[in-house]
Amino acid sequence: MAEDDGRKKPRSVMARDSDWRLIRARVRKTGRSVSDFLIERGLAPSEPAAERAEVLPLAVQRRAAVDLRILVLAERMRFEDEGRGVAWQGLVEEAEASVADDERED
Repeated sequence: MAEDDGRKKPRSVMARDSDWRLIRARVRKTGRSVSDFLIERGLAPSEPAAERAEVLPLAVQRRAAVDLRILVLAERMRFEDEGRGVAWQGLVEEAEASVADDERED
């Protein structure tokens, strides 16, 4: 099999007009190219349809990430102010181990 030279090459996709309109509408919400969207979706790990979520706009993703970090920082400060920094560190380690376990299951 030939080595991948890392360059993108044109490909062709066949789709019904109704399917293509839906794909394009979803792509517009992401602000990405159709190619990147299709490749990401095609290479994503398979998951049950009920658990699949639409990609949120980048601005919404960023706001959620900032808000989550604010909450984590505030909670860490609260633990430290109460002299429970060791307990906070234990929670962080437990969460890290749980995420690692989830990744191994995928």
